[in-house]
Amino acid sequence: MDPDAHPPADAGRSLPVDLRDWVRFTAEAAVRVRVQRTDTLAVDLWCLEPAQATSVLRCAGDVTYTVLAGRSWFVTEDGEVGLDPLGSLLVPTDVAHGIDNRAPDPLIVLAVSSPPDVAPVETPVSHAGVAVRAVDSARRGALARLPRRRRDG
Repeated sequence: MDPDAHPPADAGRSLPVDLRDWVRFTAEAAVRVRVQRTDTLAVDLWCLEPAQATSVLRCAGDVTYTVLAGRSWFVTEDGEVGLDPLGSLLVPTDVAHGIDNRAPDPLIVLAVSSPPDVAPVETPVSHAGVAVRAVDSARRGALARLPRRRRDG
């Protein structure tokens, strides 16, 4: 997939990405990768090898974490909770928390926060984009099937 084929997210257009292109692990520490960002929302991946944990996190906005791969432990001021793939946790503004990989497999967690912090969008490790399909111009999407007056309000 051509990385220049899509406009920046702040151009007011949808921006499809293949999250696999941003996954990166290091043996030294948990890795946060900023995938997308607008003025109101950020999408990050947290990648943790076995026995790794984040430092204590305290966000200036609400953040939801969804486990994509592996098994996680989230530690918050309220206690600990384990989440398996597709398990999700909402952490409200300014609550101290952390992510801990106590499992033998790598852990990938999707974090969506609002408002976003100032971290820049990272460069993908790969541009394969296999999860993003090309547009089929012969096929009408759901919005194209709606009468125009219903779409415009």
